[in-house]
Amino acid sequence: MQDIVAYNNSILEKIDALLQQLTDEELKCPSRLLFGSSIGQHFRHILEFYTCLLTELNENTFSYDRRQRNLLIETEVIAARASAVRSIGLLSGLTGDRDLVMESELPDLPDPCVQRTTLKRELAYLADHGVHHLAMVRIALEQELSHITFPEHLGVAASTRNHRVR
Repeated sequence: MQDIVAYNNSILEKIDALLQQLTDEELKCPSRLLFGSSIGQHFRHILEFYTCLLTELNENTFSYDRRQRNLLIETEVIAARASAVRSIGLLSGLTGDRDLVMESELPDLPDPCVQRTTLKRELAYLADHGVHHLAMVRIALEQELSHITFPEHLGVAASTRNHRVR
């Protein structure tokens, strides 16, 4: 459990480090490279998935689809940073795996699809999901905000990084 928590923390810390370099205007500015979405919208999406899982653990049932959407996270650096820091704190309190139930909405169906999962599995998903969105953010940063610095492996999947070392 400790390793997957540490990996998720590293992703959230990278987001926070990027946020420290951005202005509110840069955060919320639509990007043609992101099909009109903003860096802030990608950060909000990542951070809300963490909030959804980590704040609903006592319920044992959660749904990323029904997460609360906080538009301040995509437009205000201070709100986005607070969300990242909160998730880091919530992750630090995790001590072991547990069974969970996830509900997902599917097109044209009135009832959610119910799936059994585990906390560790969802943490692995959140990490992969975060890396995927950070890859898109990286493209926008490289092309439109070249003054922002980030680690060489930002947006690169763990398996790709491991493969490159071998």
